[in-house]
Amino acid sequence: MRTVVLTMKASVIEMFLVLLVTGVHSNKETAKKIKRPKFTVPQINCDVKAGKIINPEFIVKCPAGCQDPKYHVYGTDVYASYSSVCGAAVHSGVLDNSGGKILVRKVAGQSGYKGSYSNGVQSLSLPRWRESFIVLESKPKKGVTYPSALTYSSSKSPAAQAGKCSRVIESKPEFINTRCVLGDSREINILTGQAPLALAIFS
Repeated sequence: MRTVVLTMKASVIEMFLVLLVTGVHSNKETAKKIKRPKFTVPQINCDVKAGKIINPEFIVKCPAGCQDPKYHVYGTDVYASYSSVCGAAVHSGVLDNSGGKILVRKVAGQSGYKGSYSNGVQSLSLPRWRESFIVLESKPKKGVTYPSALTYSSSKSPAAQAGKCSRVIESKPEFINTRCVLGDSREINILTGQAPLALAIFS
């Protein structure tokens, strides 16, 4: 009788192990069949400013050639959102001039931004700005879903004129004082000459 009981127990344990192994194998096969949607990294041009993108955190792909000085960058490490996203990425050292993927995170505006020369890009100083951003390597956080398509500001009022200079108000051999209208209708004076570019914003 005892032998029969032991045999039955062995059979039950054996059956349990078979079911367990079968279940694990089945789960693996199911996991293989379920394909996770592939994340598509949106591409932007060198002239896209962070302030035009509404998303608070995103991954983008920059093209080559964003080291060009025509793509203005304001600040060092923490950049004003009026800066070229990809230009700031090159300045920060996260990218080189050949382009690539970056992670951009919006942060609070700063009371001042200090310009510097780094990685072939001369960033500019700015007294203050309403919004900032930092550039990181494109390593997604666990559990964070990044947008495959960016949301852009659709404003076409005064903000659409951002960066367009209204007129040259003063010109001398040693410098040119240019008045520009920014997206929030504030004026910015740009003094250019032999000295580094200086900016003054008037509310």
